[in-house]
Amino acid sequence: MATKDEIRTTRLPAGKARTRLPSLTALRIIPAVLVFISHGMVHPLFTDNAINESYLYITRNMGVIALSLFFILSGFILTWSSEPTDTARLFWRRRFFRIFPNHLVVCAIILVMMVLAGREIMGTEVLVSLPLLQSWLPDPNFLLYSANGPTWSLSVEMLFYAAFPLLFFLVKKIRGNRLWLWAGIMAVGALLMPVIARVFLPDEPMSFFSDGGVSWPQQWFSFYFPPARMFEFGAGMIMARILQTGRWPSIRPIVPLLMLVVVFLATLPFDMIAGFQAVALIPVSLLITSMAASDLAGKENFFNRKTMVWLGDLSYPFFLVHVTVFFSLHAAFSGQWGVGGMYEAKQFGTLGGIAVLVGGFLLCLFVSWLLFVLVERPIMRRWSRPRCKTAEPPLSSVRS
Repeated sequence: MATKDEIRTTRLPAGKARTRLPSLTALRIIPAVLVFISHGMVHPLFTDNAINESYLYITRNMGVIALSLFFILSGFILTWSSEPTDTARLFWRRRFFRIFPNHLVVCAIILVMMVLAGREIMGTEVLVSLPLLQSWLPDPNFLLYSANGPTWSLSVEMLFYAAFPLLFFLVKKIRGNRLWLWAGIMAVGALLMPVIARVFLPDEPMSFFSDGGVSWPQQWFSFYFPPARMFEFGAGMIMARILQTGRWPSIRPIVPLLMLVVVFLATLPFDMIAGFQAVALIPVSLLITSMAASDLAGKENFFNRKTMVWLGDLSYPFFLVHVTVFFSLHAAFSGQWGVGGMYEAKQFGTLGGIAVLVGGFLLCLFVSWLLFVLVERPIMRRWSRPRCKTAEPPLSSVRS
C-alpha cells in the first residue's frame, strides 16, 4: 500500500478554499457544444442518408453525457465557490439573477417569434416552463411544448439550487476519510436509477424520445425527474470537498479523459437517454477534479487560456439560444420560420452541411455574447448582491 508521501495531494492553505479555477469556467463550453452538435441533426442535414445515419449514431449520446457533465460540474463549482459568510438567502439571490433574466428574455423572444410565425402556443405547457417546473411532470407534452425545449435541464438545476444550502451543510459534516466512500455511494445511487425504474414502473407506453426499448414512465423517472439526477450533483459536491481537504491523488487530466473516451465509444451502440447516463459519472467526476487540481498547481493548459474562459462565460446563454438560433438559420434556407422546429428542412452536400453547422455555431455564439453583455452581466453586477455592500466582489471564483 502506498504511503501518504507517495500519494501526492493538493492541500489548500487556510483561506484559499475559493482559489480561482479558470479551467472549470472554460470547461462549461464543451458540454454546451456537445449539446449543440447532438441537436444539429434533429432534422436531416445532409443529402447523403448514410452521412445522416452516421452523424446520428456518433452524436446521439453526446448530449446525454454533456448534461451529466453539467450537473456534476455544477455541484463541484457551487461547493468550491461557496463563501464563508454566505447565507441561503444570498445564495438563492445570486442563482435567481444568474438564471432567470436570461431565461425569461429568451422565452419572450421565442414566444414573439411563434406569434409572428403563426405557431400555436400551448398555454399550460408554456406557463409551467417559465418558472422551470416542467421536468417534475410525467407528461412528455411539458417537454415538447415548453417555451424553450432545452430548459428542462434547468428545471433539474432548480432542485439543486433549492437544496444546496442544506446539502452543503451535510457534505461538510462528512469526515475526510469517508469522502471517497460517499463519492462511490453517489455513483452507485446514480447507476441504480434506471434499474429501479424498470423494476417498479410500467413498461407502457413506449417513449418516443428513445429507441432503447424503454417506456416513457421509466425514462422520465431515470432521466428527466429532478430527484433522480441529484446523485450527479452530489458527486460533484463531494469531489470538490475531496480536493479541498487534500485527499485528491495526483491524477493527470489525460487519464480520466481517456476513460471518458472509452466509455463514449463503448456506449455508442446503446441509447443512453434511456436512463444510463450515469455510466459516465466516474470519468467525468475525475476529469473535473483533475482539471481543478491542475489549476491549483499553476499549470497552464488549453482550458485556462483567456479565449476558452471567455467561451465558458458564454456557455449558459449559448445553451439557452442554440436550438432556436440554429433551427431559424436552417429554416431560412427554405424561406420559413424555424421556431419550434417545425419547418421543411433543406438538405446539403457534405461540405455544405458542415458549413451550415459551423455557421450555426458561430451565429449562436454571437447571439450568446449579446445576451451575456446586454442581460446577464449588467443584471448580475447590479442585482446579484445587496446594494448595501459597497465593494463589488467577483461573481464567483469560477464564475458559477
